[in-house]
Amino acid sequence: AARAPVAAPPPRPAPVPAGHGAAVLVEAPRRLYADAAEGVAPQGGWLVLADMPPEVDGRHGEPFAGDAGRLLDNMLRALKLHEGGVPVHLMRLHRGVASGQPGGPRPLDEAFAEHAAALAPRLVLAMGPLAAQGLMQSGEPLGKLRGRVGQAAQLAGVPVVATYHPAYLLRNPVDKGRAWADLCLAAAQQQPEAG
Repeated sequence: AARAPVAAPPPRPAPVPAGHGAAVLVEAPRRLYADAAEGVAPQGGWLVLADMPPEVDGRHGEPFAGDAGRLLDNMLRALKLHEGGVPVHLMRLHRGVASGQPGGPRPLDEAFAEHAAALAPRLVLAMGPLAAQGLMQSGEPLGKLRGRVGQAAQLAGVPVVATYHPAYLLRNPVDKGRAWADLCLAAAQQQPEAG
């Protein structure tokens, strides 16, 4: 007896992005390397959006605290961003924080857009899956979002480059080369067009 062919299951939609619409606490942007950038307007530079694990203490502490903070500083310094030619701001995302407080968690789209609009960045570096998936409105894993230039739905035309968070790189040093390639890709977005 012949068997009827088995139909393939219908394609499944991509999972809902972790950050898109998720309630997170987005810290106000902090200008990095402010001493070197004295006299440089805060608009038109880099905006680094970094995931922070829920267990992080010092939610409002120094941007370069701990080993992950020092690695982030070294990464940005390797691109000479500490010299102050362009402004660099850091925004940190926290998931898993208590809600219902003033200044508490809000949807990522709303919280990010409010802060980022005032800075008018020319580039967003999304460090970690929450930042990358939320800004790129994608359910793809970070490994598939990195290595290319995307767009922030909240900032029309602003390039977004996703990469690994420094804390991840400390646990997985084999991916440091990929992260460096992402940073170089981001830096290339800031170069003037050849003409």
